Amino acid sequence: MEHGDAFGEALLEYVAGGDGAYLIERDDGLMERLRSVDVYFSGVDSFAEIETTGIDLVVGRVLDVGAGAGRFSLAAVERGCDVVALDNSAGAVEVCHQRGLTNVVHASIHRYETDTRFDTFIMMGANLGLLAPDPVRTLGRLRGMAAAGARIVGSTLDPYATEEPVHLGYHEANRERGRLPGHVIMRVRRRITVGDWFDYLFMSPAELATIAERAGWSMDVVEHDGMRYVACLTAM
Repeated sequence: MEHGDAFGEALLEYVAGGDGAYLIERDDGLMERLRSVDVYFSGVDSFAEIETTGIDLVVGRVLDVGAGAGRFSLAAVERGCDVVALDNSAGAVEVCHQRGLTNVVHASIHRYETDTRFDTFIMMGANLGLLAPDPVRTLGRLRGMAAAGARIVGSTLDPYATEEPVHLGYHEANRERGRLPGHVIMRVRRRITVGDWFDYLFMSPAELATIAERAGWSMDVVEHDGMRYVACLTAM
């Protein structure tokens, strides 16, 4: 295997006419089913209802955290917003440029520095998970970039909405390590390329509300769809 930008390679392959297939590997060895990146290219007309609800809350100057192929950034541009698309994948950044986004930054939210103050932070597509490994600290960083009354519009999965032993066992192992049960360490695989391990966090609404308050944000759940939900965090 070769180490590299597996996710970005999948996006670029899809743009070039390929299937963009990739795998998610968890650090306990679990391999999720083969996926395609096609969902990252969906337009507003193809958004799930929960995604439409989220994008309707996006206003003003926007930072899209973990922009991927730019679908939420493009939707925000259509709403008249001034958007910065941020992604840690060089391939994702290239795809965002190819799709017409003009302000694209190659960086993670943990290292991004700016003097800009944003009205909305997009963390849709379950990207509230990018608050890991230290969600209070990361929310504090966002608070420092926030304009008065700014909001974070994001989605995640409630990790407790499962009865699968392979996930319940992982939750218990996290508890034994002093982590939140929904803390996942994973990486992306594509063909012979494997990406770096990274932290991702799934939180229940109650957990997210507690974490948000500690970092200076209030939290409201605005839409539920099974185990997925959209939350709006408002700077206090």
